[in-house]
Amino acid sequence: MLVIPVIDIRNGRSVRMVEGLEDKTVYYSESPLNMARLFRKENAKVIHITDLDGAVSGKRKNYELIKEITETVGVPIQLGGGIRTIEIVNQLIRELGVYRIVIGTSAIDNIDLIADLVKEFGRSKIVISVDVRNGYLVKDGWGNITDIHALEFALGMKALGVERIIYQDVSRVGKLEGPDLDALKVIAESTGLKVTAAGGVSSYKDLKNIQSLERYGVDSVMMSRALYENKFPCQAIWREQEKIDTSLELPKVK
Repeated sequence: MLVIPVIDIRNGRSVRMVEGLEDKTVYYSESPLNMARLFRKENAKVIHITDLDGAVSGKRKNYELIKEITETVGVPIQLGGGIRTIEIVNQLIRELGVYRIVIGTSAIDNIDLIADLVKEFGRSKIVISVDVRNGYLVKDGWGNITDIHALEFALGMKALGVERIIYQDVSRVGKLEGPDLDALKVIAESTGLKVTAAGGVSSYKDLKNIQSLERYGVDSVMMSRALYENKFPCQAIWREQEKIDTSLELPKVK
């Protein structure tokens, strides 16, 4: 089970959203770069970045910051947030060095874009974020609910050549109440897609429960609050090191 730390960026800072509601934003760090370095020290193999400003405006406000992270950290960076054109994807992958792109709202509003992206960049580079509330898709930074059912949408993405989705119940995001295991199983088993779980993970027990779905295609999990708030004993040594090593120098990546 691959654990993918999440760094949500708003106004150049690392934040946590609760249920996607702006008035519940919690700021964790003035430096997303330092958080990325710390997660790398904690042996992260992949890091996910959500550009929350981009998700709302569609503009690349945090471009230079994200570029610095991709050039510094030394592990693949997965990026989502307001990615709406093939030109932006081309820039992010071929100029910025982002390993994999996550598409959310644009997959709902512009189906043709997804087919073009898969054809141009390949299946491994394009991931679709299935963000749901009560089983139905939400979009525009989770602010608007649609009448599109998650399973119907995921099957449509598969027909376009998509091979991986991120399934996220936004009502669980940032609340440490556990993932929706039943929904994860249904969407993985019904679609045959590779599925990354997100939203609600709070403990080692949650990770083990998600791992039990691996045979259905749930092979990875994205986490934010539980990692930021040091919910796993193995993190303690790194967080103590963080206190005394403010430079957060990276180990050499072999």
